[in-house]
Amino acid sequence: MRSFHRIATHAMATSLLVLLMAASPAAADDARQAAQELVDFTMGRMLGDTLAKMSNAMWPGIQASLPKSIDDKTLADLRVEFDRVTQKYVAESLKVAPDIYAQHFTADELRQLLAFYKTPLGGKVLTEVPKVMGEYTTKALMPMMPAMQAELRDSIQKVLQSHGVAQ
Repeated sequence: MRSFHRIATHAMATSLLVLLMAASPAAADDARQAAQELVDFTMGRMLGDTLAKMSNAMWPGIQASLPKSIDDKTLADLRVEFDRVTQKYVAESLKVAPDIYAQHFTADELRQLLAFYKTPLGGKVLTEVPKVMGEYTTKALMPMMPAMQAELRDSIQKVLQSHGVAQ
């Protein structure tokens, strides 16, 4: 009897695995499509503002690293180029976003997220979160950056020295 039970259990498990494998591509495609809809809706609304906030937070550090002799026209051209390159790579990176979302959420969960973002509160989240992140970057992260970099540099140097690695 035990042998029959083991065989039956194995057969059921194998059948279930085959069914799951057969259903998986369709479910993955459905999740990928739902993820694409979510990314299209949310990123379209947030991307411009997020990039502007990010660029505004990063630009002062970049500008400070440039030679002081640069004239205003050159500085303006550099800023335009910085924004162009940043937008290009962010747009390119978004091509993988739907696949990443689809790995972490089911199609149903993605549709629920999209439905939320279409509500007034969801719309506010899409509008305000980039502002919050820009403010957070400017007021919290950027002021800490020099101290963090100095501490990391010193810590790395100490570890390297303790292991006899000359620098």
